[in-house]
Amino acid sequence: MFFIFKFHTTTAINMHQTITAAFLFLLTSLSASAQDTIPHVTGKVTISVKKGTIACDLTLSNMPRLQDYYLRLNSGMNIRYIRNAEPNMQPLNYERSLQDTLSSGESSAYYIPAWNESGKYLPSTIRFNYVGMFPVITDTTSVADWRGNIAFNGSTLRADGIQSAWCPILYDVKTDTRYEKVTYDLAVTCEDCSVIYLNGSQPVSGTHAVLSSNKSQDLTLFAGDFKSVSIDGDYFLNPDADSGQLAGLNKILHSYQTYFEKKLTVPYKGSTTYIQTTPVSKNNSWLFASYPTIVKVSWDEGMKSFASKEKGAGFLQYMAHELAHYYFGNVRTFNSATGDMISEGFAEFLSLHITRRFISDSLCQESMRSKVRAMRNLVPVPVAKIRSKADYINRELYVYYYAPLLFSAIEKEIGEEKMWEWMKSLLLSPVTLTNYAFFEQTLKKVVNNKTTYDRLSDRYFNSDSSFQHIVATLNIKTDELQTTSGEKPVAKTYYYFFFSRPLADIGSTQNKMIVHSEIGKVTCTLAELSGISKPLGLRIREECRNESGSTGDFNLYDSMEKAQSALKRWLDRFNKNGNMVVKVVKL
Repeated sequence: MFFIFKFHTTTAINMHQTITAAFLFLLTSLSASAQDTIPHVTGKVTISVKKGTIACDLTLSNMPRLQDYYLRLNSGMNIRYIRNAEPNMQPLNYERSLQDTLSSGESSAYYIPAWNESGKYLPSTIRFNYVGMFPVITDTTSVADWRGNIAFNGSTLRADGIQSAWCPILYDVKTDTRYEKVTYDLAVTCEDCSVIYLNGSQPVSGTHAVLSSNKSQDLTLFAGDFKSVSIDGDYFLNPDADSGQLAGLNKILHSYQTYFEKKLTVPYKGSTTYIQTTPVSKNNSWLFASYPTIVKVSWDEGMKSFASKEKGAGFLQYMAHELAHYYFGNVRTFNSATGDMISEGFAEFLSLHITRRFISDSLCQESMRSKVRAMRNLVPVPVAKIRSKADYINRELYVYYYAPLLFSAIEKEIGEEKMWEWMKSLLLSPVTLTNYAFFEQTLKKVVNNKTTYDRLSDRYFNSDSSFQHIVATLNIKTDELQTTSGEKPVAKTYYYFFFSRPLADIGSTQNKMIVHSEIGKVTCTLAELSGISKPLGLRIREECRNESGSTGDFNLYDSMEKAQSALKRWLDRFNKNGNMVVKVVKL
């Protein structure tokens, strides 16, 4: 245990057929309402994975007639022209807006200025011609990698179809709706590739691919020199596992999909493509879903790790989370300030369901305890008070830890059957804005009891003590919890040290100092630790002089051995070449 405190019948048959038809109609209608008009993209894409280049000549058509819009395009793309795609049209003047505050940051927001009420003009068909050149990083020298990065690692190109915006994405400002899901007819050329894959199409072996899809999806792109393996209609790209291992993994993942289909009564459509690749940085690793594609970016073992006794269960938990995104993120894309919490929170909640049912109940319980322990570093804002994503304070803790615990507590209150009904309502209710009002109204309708709902709302959605209520309902026992009113704080023995290092540019002549305290021992409550950590932190940071600034990490353990081991790890990591000036502060 440790913490880091950072300062910073015929009739029946006919009826069944009628109900089935009505349900299928509902799904079709909802899919359309989630993205009412499906843009179509045509054109040519030319890639070089060795040079890090993407050249595009693309036309967008069948777009909704929006008054207030942006066209998002990756900021690394240099635009040759934007023009009406009708014959013989001249390039259009375009402007870039700085008001696209809901963008994830990788893209620039463009529009065509006009002398009309909205000040913007959107041609019925619009043609973009542009080229981008990006660093080819083969030695992990990039400081970071992330989903929205257009990443060339020397042998592959990875570009997701949402955040990276390598292809222009239409965005409706009024309704906060992205139109990243498109149909397409594209010719892709990559002379230094052996396989080309575009989301929704089968992987194509060779240097040229003519790709088309009449089913809408975002344009996640993966191309380069790697192998492609087909297992029962699904594809594994760049796997580190053999065909037998992949078949075993695919069987397990299909069992998870079947479980979700049965419970949510919405079938998975089409085959799935699983991609394994490496980041262009040393320390980043993650998975993301971009249906029908799931991508694992990591230096660790990839798809074969599911068979490992040590890593297999954890790998399958992550995969369950991404499979759940077929529903929360694909069947419905959630918008507004609470959208991220709903999408990621329910995906993680469903992953816990899979863990408990298919992997290990004890692992599920430990996962929940681990989330509770992590929440020591966040006092969450009640869901009803969230006005923007900034209110999450710490997005990772809020959406991946707090939200699934919240949903688990609500499930315990209303029962599993009603919980599945609530999730179906969240996925299938015909609305545009998936804000807090939508969130609470769907639950209120499923609960169908004002007294019960009011209690749930007061206890979990509006109370500043919502997290304590969650833990009490789930009956999770851990010494690290904050006490609620009326409970006496528990004193324990802790072993601790403070560690300060350069914020950046570690090892340079201007940033060579590490200062840490001796390992201390104290018996007190967690609340009382602040009286120790704050003055010690100030003292150590004053002595740790680095021009980039210095960190302040208070590290807490339940044994001397763990504290000693941790301190050694910190020193080995940040002074691995032995060229830092290390100072030890006595207590």
